Amino acid sequence: MKLTPVEVAVEKLLKAIDLKPRIEDVEVVNSLGRVLAEDVAANQDIPPYDCACFEGYAIRSRDTRGATRSNPVKLKVLGKVLPDTKELPVVREGHAVLLVTGAPMPPGADAIVRVEEVKLEGDHIIVFREVRELENVALKGEDVKAGELILRAGHVIRPVDVGLLMELGYSKIKVYAKAKFAIFSVGKELYLKSLERRDPPPNNYAYVIKGLIEELGGSADVLGILPDDVGVVKESLLKAIDEYDVVITMGSCSIGINDVVPDAISELGVPAMVHGLTLSPGKPAGFTVFRGKPIIMLPGHIVSAVAAFYVLCLPLLAHMTGRPIDKVLPYVYAKLAVDEEALRAYRFLRVMVEEVDGELVAKPMHGGANVISTLLRSNYFTILPPNTTVKKGEKLKFTALGPSSMMPQ
Repeated sequence: MKLTPVEVAVEKLLKAIDLKPRIEDVEVVNSLGRVLAEDVAANQDIPPYDCACFEGYAIRSRDTRGATRSNPVKLKVLGKVLPDTKELPVVREGHAVLLVTGAPMPPGADAIVRVEEVKLEGDHIIVFREVRELENVALKGEDVKAGELILRAGHVIRPVDVGLLMELGYSKIKVYAKAKFAIFSVGKELYLKSLERRDPPPNNYAYVIKGLIEELGGSADVLGILPDDVGVVKESLLKAIDEYDVVITMGSCSIGINDVVPDAISELGVPAMVHGLTLSPGKPAGFTVFRGKPIIMLPGHIVSAVAAFYVLCLPLLAHMTGRPIDKVLPYVYAKLAVDEEALRAYRFLRVMVEEVDGELVAKPMHGGANVISTLLRSNYFTILPPNTTVKKGEKLKFTALGPSSMMPQ
């Protein structure tokens, strides 16, 4: 292995790929969690006309001047208006019109008095207080104005966005297509266990990577477990690269006698562009680009695999959805809880960020490359540069391990 600095590796990867963000139309009702590929502007006012905020009576506010419980005002009810009523009655002096919520204001009226605030006597209402002008009235365009930019490209659709888009009449929107990842686990021990047809299968770490990809807006298929056989791995890569945007292998990528993935890549005629990162954990990771598509080698140990995933695959996912990396995952600034001594390599530092006495504090979770519990107990991470000592109390930027990471916990 020839170790490559993290930022150099990422630059080489993004320069070498021939993947362009793809755009597709999706139904608004199925757009939750998708990334917008275009700005969206309101095509109409919301509300589209002055309307009633609550069920009540449309009146002229000046007709209620001086009204009290001991000196109420009596107004004649002309009829009822629904949201789809076409011909609206004119409200003149001494008159009122019953409106359901959302119904348009009739000409002449400038306020709504709620039904629970009046007494109904035959075809009249008794009003016991003064009603202010525009009380309980939603004005045209008060919520959203026609032409107003409401959502920007790169925005991840939330449930409230779905509701607003539907209210505006949008049935479809343009989003970035999900990047398609294939995931293979490679290794003799896993392969032999897979022959026993265990349930669940032994390649559980592949499903961690699949989950990370899908949380970040991609799609992923776990395509099984391969033996330490150069020919089998080569043929599997050839088949997957035609169908998927990115192929990930997990395991068998170091320099041991059974680490066959780098050799299988060489058999494709494109030796690994990068094999080995100045990253701890995550050192054996690397990649090549074949037919314009990346093949990412992740280590078999789970913390190493996750560290290398964030370094190499997060930029790919950001690129495929037209977003800068810092827009893909939330981040916070927090004070480090303890000193962190310098390493010669970049360090994947996982932490638990919590609020302590009104400040965000990041407590490191140390452990070996295969100690999954350090990830379980963490909610954020950072990549510390080489030869960098960080002192207790120093404030650093920490990125969430996933969109579902909550802070504080």
